[in-house]
Amino acid sequence: MGEQEDVIRELHKIPGVSEKCALGMYLLGIRVKDDLGGGALKERKDFYAEPCMQNMLKIAVSMAKKGTENIMKG
Repeated sequence: MGEQEDVIRELHKIPGVSEKCALGMYLLGIRVKDDLGGGALKERKDFYAEPCMQNMLKIAVSMAKKGTENIMKG
């Protein structure tokens, strides 16, 4: 498998993140759950996300902040 598929598979392990959402996250430059922390997504103005994707990203950020170490280990 390639890097993209590996990253998408790992992001998809975050609760509430669909495979399609994981792909969107990958295209935004998110490679690991820690990339969801820090608020970098809120600062970005160079993309448009539909309300459904915005909700998925909010859930993913929330799960990343809560800590999903056990879930991410698979």
